[in-house]
Amino acid sequence: MTYALIGSYTEPGMGEGPGVSRLELAYDGLLGAVQRVSTGLRNPSFLALAGDALFAVEELADGQLATLDPETLELRRRTPTLGSDPCHVVVRGGSVLAANYSTGTTAVVGTADTPATEDGAEAAAAYVLEHQGSGPVADRQESSHAHQVTETPWGTVLVSDLGADRVDEYALAASGRFELLRSAELPPGAGPRHVALLGDVLLVAGELDAHLHVLRLTDELWLWQRRVPLVDPANPAFDPARESYPSHIELGPDGIKLYAAIRGTNTLAVFDVTAPETPRLIVEGPCGGNWPRHFAIGDNKLYVANQLSNNIAVFALDANGLPGTYPVQTVDFGSPACILLG
Repeated sequence: MTYALIGSYTEPGMGEGPGVSRLELAYDGLLGAVQRVSTGLRNPSFLALAGDALFAVEELADGQLATLDPETLELRRRTPTLGSDPCHVVVRGGSVLAANYSTGTTAVVGTADTPATEDGAEAAAAYVLEHQGSGPVADRQESSHAHQVTETPWGTVLVSDLGADRVDEYALAASGRFELLRSAELPPGAGPRHVALLGDVLLVAGELDAHLHVLRLTDELWLWQRRVPLVDPANPAFDPARESYPSHIELGPDGIKLYAAIRGTNTLAVFDVTAPETPRLIVEGPCGGNWPRHFAIGDNKLYVANQLSNNIAVFALDANGLPGTYPVQTVDFGSPACILLG
């Protein structure tokens, strides 16, 4: 890994970030100088890298998917996502899938480039996957809210629907289009945000109930097993009267640890998932800032995008993969929302 790509919010009321930046990654894993900064992008809050293309969602009412050169960050094209506030993107084969949070749809776009115009050629999204549903949390679950798209090892994609308390799984059909295969139902009010897969076990971060939900694929169906708190009630930062708002979860390189960022308590939690159906909290500590929206795991380092404190905190990971109490580096950065290592 030799560089880091960071997406940020740029619009008034959302943040004061620069868009997408490319930073050097030093031999010791610390962040170095800014190499490139994009121009003209608005709220590129999530990124996906595939070969010689970098994809960035523009989280706007009229959602866009920007295709960039990952070396120069020059814009190649813009594609409407046919929805509002796209907040996540993933590449699966020849398709790019972007989750439109506010309209609760997922756009499916081809990866092929089109000739660029002065502000990037505009091409239509191929089609959208419609998600329907609602939940009991009136101000957050009045309708479907697609929050993340994740590729599975068996070639399907999972769409986390915070509004409908559901994770939908889509498979590529003979028609060449993604079609609904099955759904994983979560308890009412869970608010699934991000997921991680460990074999046939699906781990889901509930943004609204602050729990880690465990589901297993059995007889071709996702069956809910249990949930465990993502926040340690003994943590001094925990306040049962306040929302915890967990954000991103990700498996570590060893495959037996799960890392989680919790915005309401400004903490990072690490779980032992050696037995994936019974996650066990190992440690929870400060995130090095305010509102950890996303993080990336590198070689013995963990990089945290602290959105509201406008900084990136870099933590060293010890021999057991656990972060230290204090960051080894803190870098000022406007409204970081996503970190990608390359």
